[in-house]
Amino acid sequence: MKGIMMETLLRHWRTLQMIPPYRRNPISSTELQAKLEMEGYEVHLRTLQRDLHKLSQIFPIVCKEGKPLSWSWSADAETFDVPGMDSTAALTFRMVDLFLSKMLPASCRDALSGHMKRAETILDDLDSKGYGAWPKKIKVVTRTQPLLPPEINPQIFDVINEALLRDLKFKGFYRGKGSTESQEYVVNPLGLVIADPVIYLVGTLWQYDSTKDVLLLALHRFQSAELIEETALRPSAFDLDTYINSGALQFPVEAEKTIKLKAMFDKGAAGHLYESPLSANQELTEIDDDVLLQAEVLDTSQLRWWLLGFGSAVEVLAPKSLRKEFAQISKDMSSFYNEE
Repeated sequence: MKGIMMETLLRHWRTLQMIPPYRRNPISSTELQAKLEMEGYEVHLRTLQRDLHKLSQIFPIVCKEGKPLSWSWSADAETFDVPGMDSTAALTFRMVDLFLSKMLPASCRDALSGHMKRAETILDDLDSKGYGAWPKKIKVVTRTQPLLPPEINPQIFDVINEALLRDLKFKGFYRGKGSTESQEYVVNPLGLVIADPVIYLVGTLWQYDSTKDVLLLALHRFQSAELIEETALRPSAFDLDTYINSGALQFPVEAEKTIKLKAMFDKGAAGHLYESPLSANQELTEIDDDVLLQAEVLDTSQLRWWLLGFGSAVEVLAPKSLRKEFAQISKDMSSFYNEE
């Protein structure tokens, strides 16, 4: 008798495991029967159907009417397993949900949704303890002026993520910065980069497959996106980390060009440079109440924005071309604020 009960329990367990999550194609009773038989569980179709109806009274599985009847987990179902999710795993899933879920393809989010719901339930039960309160104690704050992120069409975002995940091409209409009209591109996606608050797609267009053809496309400027079941072209020498480290996201004046920067900072403004150097070869020299900074850095727009952020607390000394550029900027700004 115990052997029969155990076999029934195992069959019920495997039946529940074979039922797909919500949003995926539901599975019919006959398909479930065939899968169970492949694993050695001989069960009549009517017995299986009775099992499913009984299980649906205990577990959040739902039946889709039609011929044949088909089953899936409900939209709000939590994932369960043996052994169950512990508090550490629950915390991990919760942190992924808070900080990474927006970057995951729709298929990945669907696969994790049950785990996320289960994690939330576990942490709610532990709210008075360390684990439950942990997500409330961790926040990500930008050090630059916060800007509201541009709106990205969720369907377009999912298509691009799926193309990136599966190394496929996609086509879509893209409106370049400052342009009033969009153009249709065939895109070979290579990576996604979050440059707060904008998300950029790194990739090439059409049949171009050289590293010199790699460009940045802001996701919010895509007007449409459609997956193409064709393998994306990838430059053989491309590496996303190398691309980022080259200064591409800092908007270089000239690719990989460096300059030897000399700038005089007020001592107060220079304080953070002792702890967070501008470059590996940075040199700081204290001169009275000022600090002379010398460093070799990429020649980028980002560098200019950073220096301008200090206002009159910094004076650019070299290179001469950059000092001349800042002199003109200062002159133009002065004309804005001259009051008659």
